[in-house]
Amino acid sequence: LLLGECVLCGLIVWKVPYTEIDWRAYMDEVGGYLGGERDYLKLKGDTGPLVYPAGFVYIYAWLKQLTGGDIFLGQCAFVGLYVIHLAIVLAVYAEARCVPPWVLAALCLSKRIHSIFVLRLFNDCFAMAFAYLAVFLFQRKRWVSGFVAFSLGTSVKMNVLLMAPPALVLLVGGERLSVACAAVAAAVLTQLAVGYEFLSAHPASYVRRAFEFSRVFIHHWSVNFKFVPNETFVSPAFAAALLACHLTLLLALAHRRWHRHGGGFFPAFIVDFFTRAGSDSRPATPAADYAPAHVARVLFEGNFVGIVFARSLHYQFYEWYYHTLPLLLWGGSCASLPGGSATRVATMVAVEVCWNVFPSTPTSSLALLAAHGFILGGIW
Repeated sequence: LLLGECVLCGLIVWKVPYTEIDWRAYMDEVGGYLGGERDYLKLKGDTGPLVYPAGFVYIYAWLKQLTGGDIFLGQCAFVGLYVIHLAIVLAVYAEARCVPPWVLAALCLSKRIHSIFVLRLFNDCFAMAFAYLAVFLFQRKRWVSGFVAFSLGTSVKMNVLLMAPPALVLLVGGERLSVACAAVAAAVLTQLAVGYEFLSAHPASYVRRAFEFSRVFIHHWSVNFKFVPNETFVSPAFAAALLACHLTLLLALAHRRWHRHGGGFFPAFIVDFFTRAGSDSRPATPAADYAPAHVARVLFEGNFVGIVFARSLHYQFYEWYYHTLPLLLWGGSCASLPGGSATRVATMVAVEVCWNVFPSTPTSSLALLAAHGFILGGIW
């Protein structure tokens, strides 16, 4: 698969014309940093201000120095990233051992994913490479190094935080609290270390711009809610409703699926936490007993819930969850779905088709929401 992808990506770069979206803007944004600017509010590009944390700046500054801003050389770098990213994903599936081998070929068949990597050069690719590395390390019960990788992914783009709730359920529910504290501290220290250059110079500017949770996306580019009227789409009430649904379903899944032993998340997880808080004792079901497939399922399910209730998904956001779909559909999360593999393949195809409709339409958004709902129903 990896060798075939090297050839395919090379052919795409050679034969398919590049379309400029964000690469030049990225180069302009990090150009200010390379020129000595450390105030985040003053780092800008053609498409607007820099809105990603410092990990993004260091990676794209390195790419600018490596390529001189040349698009072709940047594409070649992203071919390498694509292959490394896919290798990490395949390692996750090899650890899980819950998906038929033939299904893994689907990981290489997405037109949109290839475009996101080698024709668009989006930072989501780096963020998710770190995120999948964190999943792999969590499967190996290497919590501290896993949370360092997780934090590095977050330093490139904040969507990685969608995996934080299930990761914490696994960590706190399955390890001694001293181990959990060490892992969380490693993540926080990594974030501080990555951002230190900006935090030490203009801390308020960095926090305000790099971690801006209140940003409202443009309705025109929404892939998932194009059928919602613009005035509703941008309203605080719509955002609050989606957030409430997101949190409610996370808690429900934590109780029903992620922490099932001892009576579920309510109250077993909470009671166990306070019982162990003073003694640092082992939990009733230690993380060592978690199967790698269970770890991946929990993380991917939590991430998928965040996708379903995101106010706006742009085309590059497909990278946030495409590679989790085979495990969600075949790896036990959707065991109750009728129709066997045919239904699962049809669902993946439907999702892919929706993401390849450009520009998105109310119909394509409704179809995507239906496909997401079908997967979510299978998980439940």
